[in-house]
Amino acid sequence: MTEPVNIILFKGIECAPCKPVERHLKRIVETSQGGARLTTIVTDEHPDIASKYGVFNVPHVLYNNEVCLTAQQAASMFSNFGFEETSMFSPSSQDLFNYLFNKLIEAGVKSSEADRDRWTKLSIITVSERLLNVEELEDVTRKSIGDYVHIGYLQSIVTSLLAINPLAKSHLFHSGTLAGKFGAAQSWIHKYNPRIMNTPRLKSRFKELLKGLRILYGPNQRASNVASDLDIIYIDDYHAQLQVHGSAHAVMNSEIGQDICCFLAGEISGLLEVTLGETAAVVETKCWGLEDNYCEFDIQLGEESDHYKASSVKTREFFSKTDRLRFELSLANISRNMYESVLNKRPMRPGIGDFIHISNLQHILTSLKFADPFNSTLLAYAGQHYGQILEDVGIISRIMKRRNLNYGSPMEFPQACEILGYYFNNMKLTRIQDEVTVEIIDDESAIFKVWESAATSGIDLSTVDLSALFPGVEKPPKITTLDDFMAGFINGRFDLLVEDEVIVKETKCQASGHECCEFLAELD
Repeated sequence: MTEPVNIILFKGIECAPCKPVERHLKRIVETSQGGARLTTIVTDEHPDIASKYGVFNVPHVLYNNEVCLTAQQAASMFSNFGFEETSMFSPSSQDLFNYLFNKLIEAGVKSSEADRDRWTKLSIITVSERLLNVEELEDVTRKSIGDYVHIGYLQSIVTSLLAINPLAKSHLFHSGTLAGKFGAAQSWIHKYNPRIMNTPRLKSRFKELLKGLRILYGPNQRASNVASDLDIIYIDDYHAQLQVHGSAHAVMNSEIGQDICCFLAGEISGLLEVTLGETAAVVETKCWGLEDNYCEFDIQLGEESDHYKASSVKTREFFSKTDRLRFELSLANISRNMYESVLNKRPMRPGIGDFIHISNLQHILTSLKFADPFNSTLLAYAGQHYGQILEDVGIISRIMKRRNLNYGSPMEFPQACEILGYYFNNMKLTRIQDEVTVEIIDDESAIFKVWESAATSGIDLSTVDLSALFPGVEKPPKITTLDDFMAGFINGRFDLLVEDEVIVKETKCQASGHECCEFLAELD
């Protein structure tokens, strides 16, 4: 993608539905970190341009040349839930936001396949280059707090992505596939079982690779703690079934009606393909998200599956009340499990522990970010969605009581900044980040400085060879910030405390050579 996505809104001067549509589009573009720009065209003033695009009724929205919203679709939606100027986070406003957001994400999937493969391969190499030897896990990047992060944070990211857009399932699987092909796991598995490449027959190599997976995802003290254990429960020629216990992606999660370990399924598929030279259909058939208490993967070597393909994922324009409740309960459950684990010492994975190497988290975040710059919005909105979950607000209440702060609800912006500074430093036990310092600029803006973020520590974007990725392009795109999920999460916390709308953007990133990640929070 050689330039930002151009989102075009055709609107009319007297068009009442155009107002909330424009407001939501502005919000989406503001969280895209430069990955998108919004162009508005008033059809009353520029009928020639509208005619050129075949637009005769408004509102009408395009993602580059892909139609995302027509006047007829807008009329149908507004007849169901109205178009009053409601709060940004009222149920009816959220329905409209979700519709626009999902349609834009779908359009992005259709328009950037070539760029996605190029960028995602780069992201895996960027994250994995310092981990290619097993021994390098002992070289600590984050000297103050170590290179492991609580699995609850990984789960909050994955589940939030699945909650806001069904296509995230395909994104995560694709990212996992590339991690299996180009990531450190490929190097590790051959160290764990050298017999894989010393065995001539394909069937035998397949069996040896499965044995390597048992070590890679088992209780190996030098591994990255992806799971507690892995059992081979069935193998016959080129077909096998694996049972994974303590998956970092899903363990102790609640039932959401779908499998969660899409990235892990993709990583296994990628490892099989690059090692054996054969495609592999890997499908998760049992999962905590499907109300099981372990995860199970069905593997068929030499086959392909549509289970994770974007073209086969049925997009839901709106969540039903049941779906929405499931995900809200799941995210609340993740928060509760995480805080029970770190504060009350009730482990989610007895024996192996509840922490996972940050590279696993970084593979997912960078793969999505590099797949398409517009995915900044996907990550930011997922973070915002998680930040709005109420389960751990009790911690904020305890902080206020402990510090004798009697702030009302809603809070003033500077008060919320002060409380969130205490809140994030209270989360240090999860090792999501080290210190968080807050600099209040004025009554409407502040800077959050996040030190040693798990999402960015150890990544150096200056090593990226853009000319090799985009041969012949005079000004190839640059990515200078990576922690969009954290930006969204801070935004979501503000949504709970401040009545006015707040916009949070990452302005500096540790991956770009800065000493910390900086987030600018401003009243909108």
